[in-house]
Amino acid sequence: MQKLTFTVDVDSALLKNFLRGREGVSRRLLTALKRREGGITCNGKPARTVDTVRRGDVIVLTLEDDKQLEANPSLSVPIAYESGDIIVFDKPSGMPVHPSIKHQGDTLGNFFAALYPDLTFRPVNRLDRDTSGLCIVAKNAHAANLLQGKCRKVYYAAVHGTTDEIGTIDAPIARQQESIILRCVRADGQPSVTHYKRLKHNRKYSLAEVRLETGRTHQIRVHFAHIGHSLAGDDMYGGSRDDISRQALHCGSLNFTEPLTNKTITVNSPLPDDMAELFREEKTMDKIASFQVDHTKFSVGMYISRIDGDIITYDVRMVKPNSGTYVSNPSLHTIEHLFATYARNSAVGKDVVYVGPMGCRTGFYLLTRDSVSREDAIKLVRDSFRFIADFDSEIPGCSAVECGNYLEHDLDSARKDVLPLLSILEKGYTPEMLEYSYHYSK
Repeated sequence: MQKLTFTVDVDSALLKNFLRGREGVSRRLLTALKRREGGITCNGKPARTVDTVRRGDVIVLTLEDDKQLEANPSLSVPIAYESGDIIVFDKPSGMPVHPSIKHQGDTLGNFFAALYPDLTFRPVNRLDRDTSGLCIVAKNAHAANLLQGKCRKVYYAAVHGTTDEIGTIDAPIARQQESIILRCVRADGQPSVTHYKRLKHNRKYSLAEVRLETGRTHQIRVHFAHIGHSLAGDDMYGGSRDDISRQALHCGSLNFTEPLTNKTITVNSPLPDDMAELFREEKTMDKIASFQVDHTKFSVGMYISRIDGDIITYDVRMVKPNSGTYVSNPSLHTIEHLFATYARNSAVGKDVVYVGPMGCRTGFYLLTRDSVSREDAIKLVRDSFRFIADFDSEIPGCSAVECGNYLEHDLDSARKDVLPLLSILEKGYTPEMLEYSYHYSK
């Protein structure tokens, strides 16, 4: 049960006009609340929508949800943003948003039900099962109504060939005859407009930043196939799966106004690893270990993933890759923040180049110069994690400049999340164990 509270800021008005006109409460919600005992109160007393309210009156709407999905607490989906009214998930590819005949317990809705067993699942934007990225869910009917059609989304698509630098695809979309799923461009279809900008390209693919003027089913996939640049991996619309096993589409940015605070919020999600791999520089392809090994064979650990000149990239994994388990955004941000703080002040601090996310929430990347020996790199991670496990004071440097969009920290989770890898490093991690080949042969 949730309560929405409004304070009247006009001299006088009918209650229904105040709620609908000034606060954006939907007619459907008001109708439901009128029929529910105690659904609407004014200054603590039952109120009718035809009553007159005056400046300073406190109106409370009591919301009850009655459509819960089956909860599945074994699922794990990163949370990119959360407030009292909404939650934004960073959905992995392969996970449906809604349950269906073939997917009864493995959806985003089932994970939401595990987090909030008393709330109805109300996704504001929907993503295809294999499309990754940001999905906003309202925690109540009022927030869902205020957000509907008002979330500005930016998608990233990896498409075949080299597109124009900028372009607009204005082509009507219709259901393909005799198909429930497939869509096509057809003169009698619904008006559909897609704007795009090419961010980068190589000999096989272009990475396009995409903004939709309309929101038709499969719009991005159909439109790019229509102009001869099908999405990589999208074999439904002519794409090849040679380099990626799903349509290369990611919702990477959401911009919206918080329903009750009117704050403008922007949430970003980095390009996932499988899409980023399509644009690795060819001259360094032979140095990327992930092209040569099966990550499912590895567990928690520390590995050398790349060597470029005098820069060594360490893959610091805190949970098993491809296991469906993730470190939450606030926890991972806290770990990276404290790790970087410790590393900068360590004996090898001047040779630490970068500490940052790898995009899949299973750990982070540590880049050092090769003047830092492998023994010292292991020691740095081990000692830093000891520092984090024992840290119990104010986190330094938590400014918007340093933290960007990730202002939220979770120190309690961070202290727990470093323990599995810390335990392994303290047992004696040798330099040869940094090589993927060492674990691959086990």
